[in-house]
Amino acid sequence: RNAPELAGPYMALAWPARWHAQLKAHCDQAGLEYMCTVYLPEDIAAVAPYVSRFKVASFEAGDREFVEAHRPFGKPVIISTGMLSREEQADLQNALGDSNDPPGVVPLRARWLHCVSGYPAPVSEVNLRAMAYRLDGLSDHSGHVLMGALAVAAGAKIVEVHFRLYDTDPSNPDYPHSLDPERLAEYVRNIRLAESALGDGVKRPMPAEAGNVRYRVTG
Repeated sequence: RNAPELAGPYMALAWPARWHAQLKAHCDQAGLEYMCTVYLPEDIAAVAPYVSRFKVASFEAGDREFVEAHRPFGKPVIISTGMLSREEQADLQNALGDSNDPPGVVPLRARWLHCVSGYPAPVSEVNLRAMAYRLDGLSDHSGHVLMGALAVAAGAKIVEVHFRLYDTDPSNPDYPHSLDPERLAEYVRNIRLAESALGDGVKRPMPAEAGNVRYRVTG
């Protein structure tokens, strides 16, 4: 809104409001949750009837008035934190945190994603360890099929990744960091493998060790 030169790229991603009902119905049939990110305060009400939660992109995360405009709808909000320093992130979280809400105010129920707003983001700059500071997951722009699994291993509870079809035009701005169906399936399999390998964190003898217990030396 404050950068007219962005109007073109944003408009290229826009679609008519009447599509939301059709897209949500299709997602429901496929067993998917329909989500849609908006960039104008007046569009929040347009998507609210169709989504279970909102997503605020990194470019809008610093616009506190815009983020607050999601609050009256009473739905959880996922907020990406690309391009923010730790101090800026903390200020934003403290300002919008539910603990600051006076009685009777609808809680924002925000979840926060680490994000590197490079398209694509170099693997060497993804900086997964940054999630340890009050972040719930990763908005992944690396285009790497292992990144979701690595994020889960680093503590992510939410992973967002971009997806494209096989016939997507390579000139599409999302193309370089988006996964085609085959690579997306591999991405998800890698996440499931990481989840399985992480286990429950309780240190104890495991079934695979049962045959070797008799050889254990104790003293």
